[in-house]
Parts: sequence; structure tokens; C-alpha cells
Amino acid sequence: MARSVRRNKTQFVLRKELIILVLILVAMIVTTVCLSIPSAGEKRLEEFNTAITTYNSTNNTSFTTLDEDSVIRKASIKKVSSEIKSDAKGTEENPRYTYVLYGSLSDSIILQYLSAIDTEAQRREVKVVYLYSSEKVDKQEDKDDVEFLADLEKDEDVFNADVLEGVDEVDLLKTPAFYVYRNGELVFNSTTLEEDGSYNWELIINKAFSK
Repeated sequence: MARSVRRNKTQFVLRKELIILVLILVAMIVTTVCLSIPSAGEKRLEEFNTAITTYNSTNNTSFTTLDEDSVIRKASIKKVSSEIKSDAKGTEENPRYTYVLYGSLSDSIILQYLSAIDTEAQRREVKVVYLYSSEKVDKQEDKDDVEFLADLEKDEDVFNADVLEGVDEVDLLKTPAFYVYRNGELVFNSTTLEEDGSYNWELIINKAFSK
């Protein structure tokens, strides 16, 4: 009888240890799988840096990639609209800013200065710079299409909701561009400076973050 009890206890202990071992193995597998899945931030960074490195290898350039602390974020027109409206609650004493880079990840200027914009934004403690890159950027050949122009106009209505006097309205057929909104009001449009010819993108970036 005693042997039977000892045998049952031994079997119970072995089963318990086996269950614990299986649970540990399952936990290790789940942890490994989770760690191997890139986060949203990693995916975003990978998209930007892949575009930059691909352009570099194709064109023999050396544009700088973004680091893991990057504040550049892609945004939909809905997100841009939401941020501009939200920042309209800012005041002169406590202004709120929305920074929007408009262009395509196939645009050489965007790729060349993305890191510089990111670096300057971080230096000035800007939490986020939005990159709005819609099909309108890459489909300029559709600019005579009625539906295309109607859709374009809807986006431009968002960007031009409130324009400070003396600042040109946004024209989404002009790319790339950098727009700055203060308290929901457009206060900076880089295309004006580019067309003037007296500003390069280094100066444009500095002026944009000085608003």
C-alpha cells in the first residue's frame, strides 16, 4: 500500500513538472513570436528607411535614414483635418502647432530632407511631423480629370480652412511642400519661398520651425 502511495506521489510530481515544463516552453515560443513581429513604429520606420536606402542605391546618393526616435508620422487627410481643428483651441499664450510635410516617398527632395526635418523637429521638441502622401502626389497626369479635381478640392478645403493673411493658400498640385499651422491657422507655406528662389530647403526647414 505504501509503495502504491509513493508511486502515485511520484507520478503526480512528474506530471506537475511536465506541465510546468510545457507551460515554460509555450511561454518562450509566444514571447519569441511576439518579439519577432515588428511594432507599428518599426514598420513605419522601415517604410521610410527602405524608401531612402532604395533611392540611395539606385541613384548613388547618401541621404540619411531616420533613427528610432523619429517623430515623422504618415497621416490620412482625416488625421490632418482632425489635428488642425484640434489645434485651433490653442491660444497666443499657449499656441498649438501642426506640421505637415506634403509629398511622396518617391520624391528626391522629401527623401533627402526627411532626416533633417526630423532632426530639427526633435531639437525643438516637436512631438510629431505628419507626412501626408496621397495618390494626388503621384498622379499629376490626372489633373484634367473631373473626379480627380473634385477630390483634390476637398483636400485643399481642409488645408485652407483658415489661412493667415499674407500666406498663400495651399495648392496640392505643387509638391513637395511643408505647411505649418498655428492654432488651426495656416501660417507657413514653403512653396511661396521656393518660387521666390531665395530659399533652399535648409532655410525652409529652419523658417518653418521658427513660426
